[in-house]
Amino acid sequence: MTFEYRLAPEHPYPAAVEDGLRAWNYLMQLGYGARDVVLAGDSAGGNLALVLCHRLKAAGRMLPAALILMSPWTDMTASGPSYTERSEIDPILTAEYIHGVRAVYAGTHDLRDPSLSPLFGDFSGFPPTLIQVGTHEILYSDAERLRDAMLSSGVECRLEVWADMWHVFQMFPIKKAAAAMEQATRFLLELL
Repeated sequence: MTFEYRLAPEHPYPAAVEDGLRAWNYLMQLGYGARDVVLAGDSAGGNLALVLCHRLKAAGRMLPAALILMSPWTDMTASGPSYTERSEIDPILTAEYIHGVRAVYAGTHDLRDPSLSPLFGDFSGFPPTLIQVGTHEILYSDAERLRDAMLSSGVECRLEVWADMWHVFQMFPIKKAAAAMEQATRFLLELL
């Protein structure tokens, strides 16, 4: 199932998170168990999947069976080195775009709040996670730091780094995108 969530600037934080929780609750009302669900998201959708898990955990609820995150945006402070080191080679995202989206979404909220920047949350108890990232994207360090934080918390986490690929390359009609999706399928088959 995919779901649409409200977007900024018309609907700033926490609208998207509320929509994610509504979608989760809807699945539970349909009779699915949390362990029947895999959350997947790319870019801001990866952020939302992580934030949803933080919220579920804080509420004492069960978490999904797994996470698949493609080029996840995990740090709205943009403090990772790739925001500057890779800004010239990322053909999709720019630092200016990131700052603009962040401003209309987060407003004056604390950017280190795990409900905005899930990288700064506690990952203990999180489900097995696959992260895919390209070497040519400014969110590269978000993916590396997320992997490190998850592993430090005892979470099974696999980071796949795709050479010469850009932000959310999986959505493009290219061979590496197909290969990345096959890897995601293998990851799930190993778990389920």
